[in-house]
Amino acid sequence: MRGHLARICIVVTAMTGPVVAVRAAAPVDYLSQVKSILSAHCYACHGALKQEAGLRLDTGQFVRQGGESGVVVLPGKPSGSRLLERVGTKDLSVRMPPDGKGRPLTAAQVSLLTGWILEGARSPADEQPQADSRKHWAFQKPVRPALPVLDLEVRNPVDVFIADLQQQRGVSFLDEARPEVLLRRVFLDLVGVPPTRQQLQMFLADTAPGAYERVVDRLLESPRYGERWGRHWMDIWRYSDWYGRRKVPDSLNSYGQIWRWRDWIVRSLNQDKGYDRMVTEMLAADEIAPTDDENIVATGFIIRNFYRWNYNTWLKDNIEHTGKAFLGLTFNCCHCHDHKYDPLTQVDYFRIRAAFEPIEVRHDRVPGEADPGVYPKYKYGKPYKPLTTGMVRICDEKLDAKTFVYSKGESRNIIPGRPPVAPGGPEFLGAADWTVKAVELPPQAWYPGLKMFVRDEARRVARQELATNQGVLAKARGLVAEAQRAVIDQGGAAEAQRKLAAIRLTLQVDLANVQAAVMKLAAVEARITADDVRYLGKPGDADQLARVASRTERQAVLEQVRVTSARATRALHAARTKTPVDMKVVTAAGAAVAKATMAVTGATRALARVSADYTPFSHKYVRQSSGRRTALARWIASRENPLTARVAVNHIWGRHFGRAIVTSTDNLGTNGDRPTFPRLLDWLAVELMHNDWRMKPIHRLIVTSRAYRTTSRTGGTGHPHFSRDRDNVMLWRFPPARMQAEVVRDSILWVAGSLDARIGGREISQAEGLTTSRRSVYFDHHGEGRMAFLDLFDAADPCDSYRRTKSVRPQQALAMTNSELSLREGRLLARSLSGGGSDDVAFVTAAFQQVLTRLPTPAEREASLEFLSQQLALFRATQPTELAVDPKQLPVPPSADPDLRARESLVQALFSHTDFLTIR
Repeated sequence: MRGHLARICIVVTAMTGPVVAVRAAAPVDYLSQVKSILSAHCYACHGALKQEAGLRLDTGQFVRQGGESGVVVLPGKPSGSRLLERVGTKDLSVRMPPDGKGRPLTAAQVSLLTGWILEGARSPADEQPQADSRKHWAFQKPVRPALPVLDLEVRNPVDVFIADLQQQRGVSFLDEARPEVLLRRVFLDLVGVPPTRQQLQMFLADTAPGAYERVVDRLLESPRYGERWGRHWMDIWRYSDWYGRRKVPDSLNSYGQIWRWRDWIVRSLNQDKGYDRMVTEMLAADEIAPTDDENIVATGFIIRNFYRWNYNTWLKDNIEHTGKAFLGLTFNCCHCHDHKYDPLTQVDYFRIRAAFEPIEVRHDRVPGEADPGVYPKYKYGKPYKPLTTGMVRICDEKLDAKTFVYSKGESRNIIPGRPPVAPGGPEFLGAADWTVKAVELPPQAWYPGLKMFVRDEARRVARQELATNQGVLAKARGLVAEAQRAVIDQGGAAEAQRKLAAIRLTLQVDLANVQAAVMKLAAVEARITADDVRYLGKPGDADQLARVASRTERQAVLEQVRVTSARATRALHAARTKTPVDMKVVTAAGAAVAKATMAVTGATRALARVSADYTPFSHKYVRQSSGRRTALARWIASRENPLTARVAVNHIWGRHFGRAIVTSTDNLGTNGDRPTFPRLLDWLAVELMHNDWRMKPIHRLIVTSRAYRTTSRTGGTGHPHFSRDRDNVMLWRFPPARMQAEVVRDSILWVAGSLDARIGGREISQAEGLTTSRRSVYFDHHGEGRMAFLDLFDAADPCDSYRRTKSVRPQQALAMTNSELSLREGRLLARSLSGGGSDDVAFVTAAFQQVLTRLPTPAEREASLEFLSQQLALFRATQPTELAVDPKQLPVPPSADPDLRARESLVQALFSHTDFLTIR
């Protein structure tokens, strides 16, 4: 065997079992075969982070050295090597890796270890041990690095850092993109729609210095910016409308009315709210701003993870996606065991869980909408329809909730005798012990019935009822007067007397209704006055006013019972005076009178009691919040946290260039990707924090950089930079990419002049995606399907979209050619650009500018004019009946005019042009 002695591979079949020869094999390679086994199965407990029993296995030297209980490998003697005994035994109590901390080794893997030991357990003398993950770059606080000194005319710090590494790679920036290309690029990037023909012409006409920068500033101030970048952050924060048996409909995942969180995201971005504040509000707005309904909806981040059937699943998802979204850490790995790569422990995981342990869903009423009621507790087998009014948010309910460490990812496997875990963060980041202070909530937060709009609504309803009843009473009095005159006019006729008696009984009902309405209004005012003193600190005798409110409310009840009694009396009279008399009806009416009389007696007795109890205007919640999520949020949003700002700017960079500085955007840990521009990443992270975490300055810095303004065109793959940096890692050219799904749809509507500019509001059904002209961000987005058009162009996965997938499929071209959306908008745009004119050259120019944001090349102009000519000839040669379309079947049928129909076809072709679908 090429100079090597044949060896016998053996397998340890059990802890005390015999060594059995199985086959001859080639020598075992330690680095490629043995070390990979040890790394995957052993380093978590016996690596740089942890050395259980003093045993370390991340180098061959350490393996041979052994641990506290002696050596575990005897070179050349597999049968005496305890390492093999422990990995090969079937006794789960001693087998390694332990049950719950990793899969057991396969027979083939044990065979490789055995062969390696048999051959002497050799390893390279210069083998390096596993690096201490606590010293990983992402776990060190970012410090603003000094700018490299270069012999280049680059002033933007972004360009300085990139150019420094470009020089080392032997590449450099290409020329700047043409003005019209750059304008289209930044429009699509910042606001998600291309510039119009008029905006293009204005930009090209502005020859004063700073024209591009002025465009950038206008775009960042546009409300469209929040919609475009809101969709980016919705990807990262996993925005989803409710899903789970939508056809029932039931509500299992996420929740109804969560669209208010989406609107908060858009609004916060447009306001340039600091990223740290956004994070804090998403995790704890109900604690840091408990009466600010506009921002409490930010806790939709937590609501989105809601799973009705299992709160442990809800908490697990909160931990996982808080870690990934804000910290770039995969905490979910620690649900069952210590992290294998990062210095995160299982206890760290449960510390984070403790921050979420007390949470509960809460419904809040909003002005102008019906009260959604209190969140109904789960009952097995009972469906719960999604919320359709009001607001959904988070609150703490179980203030004394305890968090226990459990094993194997099963919440029922609580480790006996282990005390509960206090809220905290990763110990290696110095966050094990947070200062958690309970939050004393203001009265309007735990008793929302104190809010002015709730009181005003109660007053309005009571006043409206009183006004209505007073109007009815006035009419009743008029009828009584008329009936009295009739009795006189008819000389006291019996029939006239009967009618008068009936009308007088109705008058008694109406009088009782008015009196009841008066007391209802009085009760509302009395309850408000008592609440003011009892809860809002206004001067007065709280006990006395509570008794007044209680008595007034009971008086209102008595008056309402009297209404019932008056109605029963009227019904009995009607039954007795009806001809012929129906004794069954009379008996039933008499029973109703007796019942009403008893009710009046009962209400009168109730009125005589002394009580301070009265009906609150809403449900009352716990008066404190635990403060745990505030501690979590402030730790995450702290400038001392080494991860948060890095994660944020990494996402921003990735959305601008199509590839983040750290491509594993949800994992900046030791198992994640290395940053391509590490110093730039840290510089941007510090810059973000220096600007009070505002994102617009970072956007402006990036899109005004030379790196961003560089052309994407190389003139072909023969450019020498391809041989030095084929994948454009150093950004020597702008990386072209297809528009995201929402930008494709919105741009079609925008260039045709159809895009609805309204901002916000409840979600729109996906079924209306091809017919409704609202922006794509406002359509419902959930785990049971996405709008077909958007899905075709790789819309975000609502369950996980830290990075979107990209695909090229023939159906995409078919959709641009044949979809109802593109056909309709193409026809509208062709008619708008034609404007009654017959100049095809002018039309071609206008169409290229409107759709592609540029003039046609001479070759394109000639090809377009030839296309129009051919289409015109085709349509003119076709019978009008063949061109006719039933307008009832299409909202915008194709034109019957051959000239216009040819132009519609050209616009349709431009929608499929690469320059329309690509950001270059």
